[in-house]
Amino acid sequence: MLNAIERGTFDYAKAFPGSKHARLAGVHAVRPKLTVGELMDEHLAAVRRADALSPSSIGSYARWTKARIKPKFGDRIADEITPPELRAWILDLASELAPKSVRSCVSVLSVVLSQAATDGIIASNPLAPIKLRTLLPRKRKAAQEEKIDPFSDLEIAAILDACPTVEERAFFQFAFGAGMRTGELIAFKWQHVSWATNTLHVQDNVVSGEYGTVEKTTKTDTERDIPILPAAKAALDAMRPASELLSAKTGGYVFLNPRTGQRWSNERVIRDRWTIILRKAGIRYRNPYQTRHTFASRLLMTGEAELLVAKLLGHTTVEMVRRHYGRYIKQPDGIVLRGDYSEFGADLGHSNPPKPALAGQKKGRVA
Repeated sequence: MLNAIERGTFDYAKAFPGSKHARLAGVHAVRPKLTVGELMDEHLAAVRRADALSPSSIGSYARWTKARIKPKFGDRIADEITPPELRAWILDLASELAPKSVRSCVSVLSVVLSQAATDGIIASNPLAPIKLRTLLPRKRKAAQEEKIDPFSDLEIAAILDACPTVEERAFFQFAFGAGMRTGELIAFKWQHVSWATNTLHVQDNVVSGEYGTVEKTTKTDTERDIPILPAAKAALDAMRPASELLSAKTGGYVFLNPRTGQRWSNERVIRDRWTIILRKAGIRYRNPYQTRHTFASRLLMTGEAELLVAKLLGHTTVEMVRRHYGRYIKQPDGIVLRGDYSEFGADLGHSNPPKPALAGQKKGRVA
């Protein structure tokens, strides 16, 4: 209601249909003829002011608006768009984009049209009656999820040998040995390395925002510690002469782009270098995120507890680990309990254990 008043589109009669003031005054505002482009711009301005969405979400809104929504509907009057043409647009998107991307794009437009319907700018959201499941290709849930395809020891060695610079080798060796997300690797700083406790403290992440990369908290907004495995230590040792001594000039970041002398700018640059290195190594392509999957699967195959691996990955429960890495979880032979239960429920401190309360009583007599 307040939003509609601010826009000058508040309809008293529609908001209070039973009010005698509305009937006597004959109040009924005429719907403004706003274009989809104007609505999208208003919505983006509102979410920026509210600061309720993450920078990556706002960036996604802006990109879909610019790339797909405005070119198609930007100049159209919002109240004149019909479900059939929206359905045709979605089918066109589906011919070019993955189902997940189509849903993301359509949801941005749907949010704006729903708000416009609530504010009385349009009669209803024309996307509401459209069911995406009837327009997008059907795929099994397992097929839609990212495939876990870890690297072998021989592949890892070939990848590291193919790295042309110390900085690139250290980055990818650390990725295999720490299991961090790519944005967390980019944002990782020397101040978060604890040699005393032999741990890595993860608290920062780099994501793509509306106007470039933005540094924020981790994906789950939680901090975590990871033990420094030998691979990670080797990578840190390799980077210490290059970046730790120059931390004041480089922002304290551990991993530096050898071409700029500063931290890696974004995931796309990492992916481009990764692609070249895998091609040189003759290794079948998998995306850089598979370094994280390799870390997790290796720990699970070695017998580490599911909950521990979940914590090291930054998950709050073991469900993600079981769903994605179930086939790598090592199951012990038989039933193996790790704890010491020698005192659990034991009759301790009694050389002569007490007799049962009913001992000596005749059958049928109860005290």
